Amino acid sequence: MSPKKKINIIFIIQRTKKIGFKDIDHMLPFLYFLSKNEEYEYTAKGFIFGSETQQSKNIDARVKLLSNLKNIELVFTDKENFLKKAMQFLTPDSNSKPVKLLNKVLNKIIKQSSKSPNIDIDWKTELGNEFINSNMPLIFVLHNDHITLEIVSKIKKQNKRAKCVLLPHGTTICDNQMVSETDLGKSPIVKQHPLYKVIDYSLKTSKRDKNDEVFNGFKDDRSIIIGSPRYCSEWIKIKSNLNLDGAEVRVNSNYNIKVLFLIPKKHINIFSEELIRTIDFISSYEEIELVLLNYNSHFPNMPDYIINKNNISQYLISEKYSTSKLIDWADIIFHVGTGVIFESFMKEKITVLPRYLSCNTLISDKYNAGFNLSNRDELRTLCNAAVASLNNLKNDYREKCELANKKFIDDFVHANSLSVQQNITKTITYIINNFETLKQ
Repeated sequence: MSPKKKINIIFIIQRTKKIGFKDIDHMLPFLYFLSKNEEYEYTAKGFIFGSETQQSKNIDARVKLLSNLKNIELVFTDKENFLKKAMQFLTPDSNSKPVKLLNKVLNKIIKQSSKSPNIDIDWKTELGNEFINSNMPLIFVLHNDHITLEIVSKIKKQNKRAKCVLLPHGTTICDNQMVSETDLGKSPIVKQHPLYKVIDYSLKTSKRDKNDEVFNGFKDDRSIIIGSPRYCSEWIKIKSNLNLDGAEVRVNSNYNIKVLFLIPKKHINIFSEELIRTIDFISSYEEIELVLLNYNSHFPNMPDYIINKNNISQYLISEKYSTSKLIDWADIIFHVGTGVIFESFMKEKITVLPRYLSCNTLISDKYNAGFNLSNRDELRTLCNAAVASLNNLKNDYREKCELANKKFIDDFVHANSLSVQQNITKTITYIINNFETLKQ
């Protein structure tokens, strides 16, 4: 038996100061699946662009699992300072207005003090001799912004054999191109991105994503479809067994129907006033408990008479409950465009798109996945049906949406394959085998 090939990995986790820790959500399943592979040996060092104190404040099972995976070492790039340590004691969990105001002020201070990650690192020392002298060095990243590309360039200077792999950080959500409120260009933009000079391989969730990337100039044989590690059935089962999603959401027996509304980001062409009217209407049903999950506590700016209703609760992402646990809790989930919605489809929840809330065209709507509402009349029909019989609505949803939902999931989560985990193993093996033949 020939000896196992040994690879050395550097992975980068950024945006740790943003709510939700999405980078960890996307990186963790990939590394977990990699750790279960017996075809090769590896060592990995992760550079987390944040402070250890900050991580300890937000410690959860995901971070613990990442740090406990075999042959993985974590390096926190931000130095500790008095201000950051003080934050841990000055931001208690409280519903009182003075404490909330204090939290807001302190969080603003710390965000202003750490807007850009510190990439001026002694990379030669931090990378270590094992990576620098490795014949099979890999760099895993999740972003293609200029900061990430600069980091990759600095690492590659220490080992010119290193190959950078861009992992999936989501997938295409909208069918149209002018997705945000600032997209007002008269001509389509062809993204001739500098990543094509720095990124050696790009792993995609779907054929559509690959086609877009190749159209924009990336080499076809370097763009590889693996599916979605974060939302695939294998990972959802694993993270449930490992209790990675945190506390269970409290169930209030006063309500018959539990509704989760994933509030969209304001800048993605959202009709804010109609969004408020929709929330007002759903919450007018006394039988419904409505949870609003926000990216930003200031959007939408709802009147007090709505937000003070007894059957409405508002949470920031990952503040009190994980999105996964809120999806588990809910009977019905509303969305207007977010990658998280794949988990709702995977868990076979009644998933609803009020398409009239955005001028974007969502791909889920193109697939006719879930219930897609054209106007408030159809919203009323849905709510009345839920109140009349939630079980009948679930049966109706299953009958009308099962095939379309499966096609949507197959294309954008499972890459029309049997196993995302196997796709990852095959892809890493392909990259390893190419090391000797790739132009250095």
